[in-house]
Amino acid sequence: MHVSRRNLLKGLTLGSGAMLLPPMAQRILANTEGKTSAPRFVFVVQSNGFDAVQACPESIPFQKYEDRDKFEAFDLAEHKLPKGLAPLEELKSKTTILQGLSGRCTGGGHSTWGGCLGMYRISGANHSPQNVTIDYQLGQAQPGILPWVGVGMASGAQDALMNISARAAHKSMPIILKPEKAYNAFFSVAAGGDREKNFHLKRNLLDYMVGDVKKTRTALGSLAGEELDAYLSAYDQLAARQYKLLANKETLKKAAPKLDDRFTSEVATQRLEAQFELATSSLIGGLSNVATITSAATEINAQPYLGIGVDLSNHAYGHMGGNKRDAKGVQHYEKVRNWLFGLIAKMAKQLEETPEGNGNMLDNTVIVYMSDAPDTHHSTGFEWPLVLVGNLKGKMKLGGQYVNFPGYGKAGHRTVGCLYNSFLRSVGTKQETFGRIDPDLDLQAMQTGPLAELMA
Repeated sequence: MHVSRRNLLKGLTLGSGAMLLPPMAQRILANTEGKTSAPRFVFVVQSNGFDAVQACPESIPFQKYEDRDKFEAFDLAEHKLPKGLAPLEELKSKTTILQGLSGRCTGGGHSTWGGCLGMYRISGANHSPQNVTIDYQLGQAQPGILPWVGVGMASGAQDALMNISARAAHKSMPIILKPEKAYNAFFSVAAGGDREKNFHLKRNLLDYMVGDVKKTRTALGSLAGEELDAYLSAYDQLAARQYKLLANKETLKKAAPKLDDRFTSEVATQRLEAQFELATSSLIGGLSNVATITSAATEINAQPYLGIGVDLSNHAYGHMGGNKRDAKGVQHYEKVRNWLFGLIAKMAKQLEETPEGNGNMLDNTVIVYMSDAPDTHHSTGFEWPLVLVGNLKGKMKLGGQYVNFPGYGKAGHRTVGCLYNSFLRSVGTKQETFGRIDPDLDLQAMQTGPLAELMA
């Protein structure tokens, strides 16, 4: 009897249960049938604003948002990218620059914290999230082994950045800031030696803690209360994550990045290079379909870019101006952004070199670059420039274009929330609005539904 490759792969995987279906086997099966897997998203969030003029090629006449009266799309093949975006030149056909979408609902300022991904206004000293953020919601819709991974870079010594990503109101998800810790969290199951040993010790400890909490809850009965239930839920989720990692050990072993000195470097820029490799490996290995990478996000007065020769704090060159082509601060913005887009380009090329379906992984992945401050250094939210690399074929029409939406409040104007609605549609979630509503904009015409111009 002839056994097809498709049936063989199904036979190998179904015994483990659908929840633990190894992602690499899923991809092989998808390639055999010419199908793609779930859409993937990467959100790269940088501090200190992204002025609209710095996103505009010099050969395209720049218009301030208040002067943009109509929707326009320019073919990027006819234009050279701005200096800060130069590493994407070879990927120009896969690049979309979006101008004119607003995010006034976040309030703007030096940083919107999680408002950039949640489209809400942060209040209070602890910057607590007001709702789920787009990255985590997308991850929940069609999860990999994990729904989401978050890594980043900071100038300080802290282990994690909170209040950028969230799974619900007041429930932050940690952005891991130390590459070695991120590696241990995601890939130690397949690392061998002491790292793998520690993984199993943690798994055994979680099993013990779950069992202990269950016994305590049973003994207390109705007196146990919601607090003990919350502890049990948290430990259960952690234990389940460990078992998912264990079930996909061989897949993760193939995808894991090579540990080197950058994972423990004192130089922030070297650490972020390692974090990009971790995020790329997470996507290729099926660890998650969504990753968030932060570059000094929320840091108002920091010097995270000393490793590439920028000795001014981001706040200092922010005050030197970035909203005019000849402003003194532009050269510093361009140097920092050029380096960061180099990392984005490297990730995109690795995905482009990885076969999937009838094409490659980049055909079904969108990398979103944005700042946690909407526009300029002291941001307003009247516009929020974004750069998208990749596409979601069959779902969205992205690549090779510079897009101007009409300015704030004008006919045809749209919000960043509408872009997030577009992403949600691509994973099968029909949601009419996203985040907080801007009371100064027409709800139905400007804040509801996806961006029709970008949908397939």
